[in-house]
Amino acid sequence: MPYKSRIKTLEESIRLLDNQLFQLEKTGSTDTKRLNELKETKDKYSKEVRLMIRAQWDNDHNTVDFGDDR
Repeated sequence: MPYKSRIKTLEESIRLLDNQLFQLEKTGSTDTKRLNELKETKDKYSKEVRLMIRAQWDNDHNTVDFGDDR
């Protein structure tokens, strides 16, 4: 369970970024710098979510090697 809270926080941040992007695009904003910053941040968070999900899976499915051919 160590990763679940971070994943949840990142997913909420991504949702908020999506809302900001939608609002800027809906208003026809020409602030491409701001749009690109939001998209880059969203991409960064999305990558981290994938890494956290993988780490959580690895943690949940951790096998112990007893080294004695059981």
